[in-house]
Amino acid sequence: MRHVLVLANNLKQASFRLRVEAMIPLLALRGFKLDVQLRPKGWLAGPKLRRILRTAGDYHAVLLQRKFLEPGDANTLRVHARRILYDVDDAVMYHNRPVGLVSRWRTIRRFHATARVLDHVIAGNEYLAEIFRGQGCRVSVVPTVVDPDHYQVKVHEPTETPRLVWIGSHSTIQYVQQFLPALEEAATRVPGLKLITIADATVTSGALPVEHVPWSRETEAANLCRGDIGIAPMPADPWTLGKCGFKIVQYMASGLPVVASSVGANAQLVRQGVTGFLPETTEQWAHAIETLAKDVQLRTTLGAAGRELARTDYSTTRAADEWAHFLNE
Repeated sequence: MRHVLVLANNLKQASFRLRVEAMIPLLALRGFKLDVQLRPKGWLAGPKLRRILRTAGDYHAVLLQRKFLEPGDANTLRVHARRILYDVDDAVMYHNRPVGLVSRWRTIRRFHATARVLDHVIAGNEYLAEIFRGQGCRVSVVPTVVDPDHYQVKVHEPTETPRLVWIGSHSTIQYVQQFLPALEEAATRVPGLKLITIADATVTSGALPVEHVPWSRETEAANLCRGDIGIAPMPADPWTLGKCGFKIVQYMASGLPVVASSVGANAQLVRQGVTGFLPETTEQWAHAIETLAKDVQLRTTLGAAGRELARTDYSTTRAADEWAHFLNE
């Protein structure tokens, strides 16, 4: 059994749960034991972190998850580690909120310092991969994936109350808010149309009835299947281009057709007219939703194609095989 040190920032963060924690039992079957350690916090964080970094030589490899290192810490890790891998599924070299010049400078400094010492970057999409290739890094793309067996499969039936469904969090609900005019336009064309939000926050609309369901791992699969069409609206900016479209993979695993913005990984995940649609304008969004809401056979066909794609190309088993290959190098 080869031991891998994983340096994580937040064990509750979706990125860790989906890209690292889900891999632990699967990589154990492939001969790797992941030793997860939290990055220290508080006034003694620096010395504690350096003590951890100096143990890197005891491991087959080190995996950094999302966060960057200060230049001195990056150099310390490089001195002691046999191999350093870095996993990223967000544009963490940018910020998703306004920050000052000092914060931006610190982030960029850490980004460059960390990139210089990496042996292999595992990026969630091509946009992130290109950023690290620009730093001279060796990069492979592994999308955020699902265990298909965790998800129920939607049985599509004619309905007088078709439901859109969106899954996410308080940090991304703003995208639904921004696209409400398009969703409300669809509601004028589709009598009975509703929206289900599965998250820790929701939106309100006078034209589109919204049902909010708090997210939990135990209930997400059943709640996704209450929807008829999965939606993934998103604007284009340096932060959102780094998003890896996990909600789309969840929709596909649930057998739902997808309507998504053609931004970043979404354009690779959704196959136009095969698993869903990639509208750009308000009119195109409303038309795509109307088309699917009124055609149960089309929902069934696109949903089945998405489910098969999730099972073959976006499963935890396939991702574990790829991770084992990278770690074996």
